[in-house]
Order: sequence, then C-alpha cells, then structure tokens
Amino acid sequence: MSASAEVLQGDIYWVTAKDLKSMDITGGEQKNARPYVIVSRDQINRFRRNIVGIPLTKQLHQGCSYRITLPLEWQIPNPASSRPLMKCVCLSDHIRVLDKIRLEQPKMGSLSDTARYGLIGALATIFDIP
Repeated sequence: MSASAEVLQGDIYWVTAKDLKSMDITGGEQKNARPYVIVSRDQINRFRRNIVGIPLTKQLHQGCSYRITLPLEWQIPNPASSRPLMKCVCLSDHIRVLDKIRLEQPKMGSLSDTARYGLIGALATIFDIP
C-alpha cells in the first residue's frame, strides 16, 4: 500500500485471495478474493496499520436486516480503478481486521452517504446498539 494513499471510512478496496490465504480462515468465513468496504474511523485509518472492513458479496439472496444490499446508485466508482462496482450485499456479520498492505490499489470506489448510514445501522443491529 502506498504511503500516500489515504484510506477512508466507506472506501471499497479489492482484497486478493493470495493475501487471504495467510489468514486463519475456517468454516463459513469469507475466503475468496472480493471487495471490502472500510468501516473503521478515519482517525484510526490515518494513524494505524490495521483497518476494519466488511466483505461484499454478489449473492444478493443473502441480504437481510443486518446484511444490507448496496445498489449501484449508492456506490461512487473510482475512475482510476479497472475493477467495476456492482450491486452487492455487505456481509456485516463477517467484519474483519485487515492490514493496509492487503488493499489493492487503487481503491474501487466508495459508498455514498446513504449507503454509509445504512451500513452503520446494520452494524448497530449486529452489536445490539440501540
């Protein structure tokens, strides 16, 4: 990861399968190359080596009250990225800590404010925060 690339909450990055093989993955945990949306605070992202992300899936049937569907209208593409954004579902119950070196550059895009607020609501449901 480039030292000049700033990681922000709501950014969408591709995390490769090669990088994930070194992670301790078992059972139903996500293991394939896939996009992740960054959910850790910008202050943490700026000064720490690790960030917190949520994997995204194309399996739209997996959406529910805590796994929000992200239509394309809620995503802002990065013109510098060759990876296209697509309608997907945030697997909010698969939250994971990632080292910034796992994030493929450039970022794929970012979430709109509407999507970020929806994701915050999903995380509040996961953690039972009123």
